Amino acid sequence: MANQPVSILVDWGTTNFRAYLLDENGVCLKETSAPSGISQINGEFEATLNANIGDWLKAHDNLTVVLAGMIGSQIGWKNTPYVDCPALITGYGQYGVQVPEFNHGNCWIIPGMKQETADGKVDVMRGEELQVIGASLLSGDTDEASYCCPGTHTKWVKVKNQQIQTITTAMTGETFSLLSKHSILAHSLDMNAPQDDDAFMKGLQYSQQPGGLLNHIFSVRTLFVTGKQEKSAGAGYLSGLLIGHEIRAFVEANGAESVGTCHIIGSSSLNKLYQTAMNHFGISTALIADKDASIAGANSLIQMLRDKL
Repeated sequence: MANQPVSILVDWGTTNFRAYLLDENGVCLKETSAPSGISQINGEFEATLNANIGDWLKAHDNLTVVLAGMIGSQIGWKNTPYVDCPALITGYGQYGVQVPEFNHGNCWIIPGMKQETADGKVDVMRGEELQVIGASLLSGDTDEASYCCPGTHTKWVKVKNQQIQTITTAMTGETFSLLSKHSILAHSLDMNAPQDDDAFMKGLQYSQQPGGLLNHIFSVRTLFVTGKQEKSAGAGYLSGLLIGHEIRAFVEANGAESVGTCHIIGSSSLNKLYQTAMNHFGISTALIADKDASIAGANSLIQMLRDKL
């Protein structure tokens, strides 16, 4: 039957709960959200699910529930082990961890990913793996492509040979927040001022000069105290510096020739800043809504999860 619901995707983070009722083609039939992140509910995971998606489960039989995000972390419902890189995009459903006490066991937590390299580097992600899987399928770029998920902890992911190969996290969003609110730089910028595109570009350009990030960020203060930059330009300039250094590091680590088109996954104004910055440095980009990416990723796993019952 057309538009018959078959699954529910729950994107369950630290502060927010989002759920989508999906048909067999991954079309979103209904959605709901609540400020019921895992840090807000005092461990009442089953009660929170029933309060938010219980009506869907009662109205439709045999729905597969897919839980993604921080719900699988140490502070979530089930501490699901990370999946090691590389991992096949089309086989990720095999790693789903069953939650037997909910929905008669037809409920699965999708684990995050971990990368460990020979030189001791360790990186992780939770939730973004589903977005990257979905974005790669939507774009058709499963042979070789780059993905960026901007946010508090921005994730950079490389896909090659239909596998998620590498993960790199940049604490750009959190660093911007800390510097703009709790450092001496807070006196040199106005967070209530409109976004200054010229200042952002100025920060991007300066980020490519010698000196390093720690030296460069001090220029937010020195430009202000010497009268060369207004407070209203400070936030845009700082943002340009941080994002510029982030992109520069990714390109240097991977080689400009292998970055290719970078798919930016998200739906906030932050994505536009990343797109502007990448285009400025000659990187071609494509925007994919995070909701669409997550739904496509979840839908690709459903049959494999059902087969595990």
